[in-house]
Amino acid sequence: MKWLSITIGLTLIAATSVRADVFHLAEGGKVVGQLVDRSEDGKYVVKTSSGATITFTDDQVEDVEQQSEHQQAYEARSRALPDTVAAHRSLADWCKQHSLSDLADHHLQRILELDPEDPQARSSLGYQRHNGKWLTRDEIMAERGMQFYDGTYRTAQDIALRERAKMRETSSDEWFKQLRLWRDWLDNRRAGRADEALQNLRAVTDPAAATSVVKLLKSERDPVVRDLWMEILAQIDHPAAVARLIDLSIDEPYRETRLQCLDYLLRARRTIDITPYVKALKSKDNETVNIAAEALGLIGNSDAISPLIDSLVTTHKFRNPNAQQGNMSASFDGSGGSAFSAGGGPKIIQQDMQNVEVRRSLVKLSGSQDHGFNPTAWRRWFVNQQSDQPYVDPRRDR
Repeated sequence: MKWLSITIGLTLIAATSVRADVFHLAEGGKVVGQLVDRSEDGKYVVKTSSGATITFTDDQVEDVEQQSEHQQAYEARSRALPDTVAAHRSLADWCKQHSLSDLADHHLQRILELDPEDPQARSSLGYQRHNGKWLTRDEIMAERGMQFYDGTYRTAQDIALRERAKMRETSSDEWFKQLRLWRDWLDNRRAGRADEALQNLRAVTDPAAATSVVKLLKSERDPVVRDLWMEILAQIDHPAAVARLIDLSIDEPYRETRLQCLDYLLRARRTIDITPYVKALKSKDNETVNIAAEALGLIGNSDAISPLIDSLVTTHKFRNPNAQQGNMSASFDGSGGSAFSAGGGPKIIQQDMQNVEVRRSLVKLSGSQDHGFNPTAWRRWFVNQQSDQPYVDPRRDR
């Protein structure tokens, strides 16, 4: 008898330790059981918990999910569960302890069906008391006009803006692939598609393509194709296109190209922000100062007059190619200028520069006033203009 009881016990342990799988069927539904055999022709032979044996073809089974030990134990517990609040609460607690949260929620929902006012089940499922009603967080935020989106609650307007931004980003990615393809066709003349690519590129006006054109322009090495990218930017009405043409009208090494970019902006009647040009007037490089000044004169915005006056004469440092090598020292002249010397001669020269393009632009923007390179006279005239008083040149003979 003792031997028999031990045998029965071992048999029961073995039975409970047999792993069961969940066979999700292609036509819907599922079967829980142990896989007995997997035949060469792909058939599944499954023994269910009730002892029945079922055979499925490979096409009938969509997925096989392995059950954990706790999931198998749950199946046994749930089959014997009384349909009471206490029983469902007990099994929900057991499910939580064994990381079966979805199954725990299932039993908590059943508790609410039996007792809609059960506070413990309501709290566990995320409900809160709001204006006398049990509501979820989503329902409370919905009453406030908010929806859960991208990890937080947002207004419908914010969500709409973000959705449009995602659509633009997707469209921009698609444009980049298409533009890069056409760019490749330009080089592959043997395929006979260069003319088609050129025609397609010159027809691009979609604002969604702007950032892609800017990106391709920055990496372009062929000067002819660079000019083509600039031409395309000129016909796209988008802030990124305008900003890039503004930058090019300052930074391009060739004056002809700089003026062409500025002409694109002026002819298209784009709104030109003069801030980058005003910033360039403060450059340590004297050439950049004059480039920015010339552009401001062509743009014709009178708001540039005051910063132009400030840049009429600017101080710049230059390396003296004739300086002797040696220890560095500083010296000061009587006029307030300075130089840094190496050995017996200055190595870096500091010099005031009269900026011709600044003066030309001031003359143009002021209506042909000309006070030379005298910032004080220009400032006096400008202040009088601001006060609507006629300007009297103090240097005029009486």
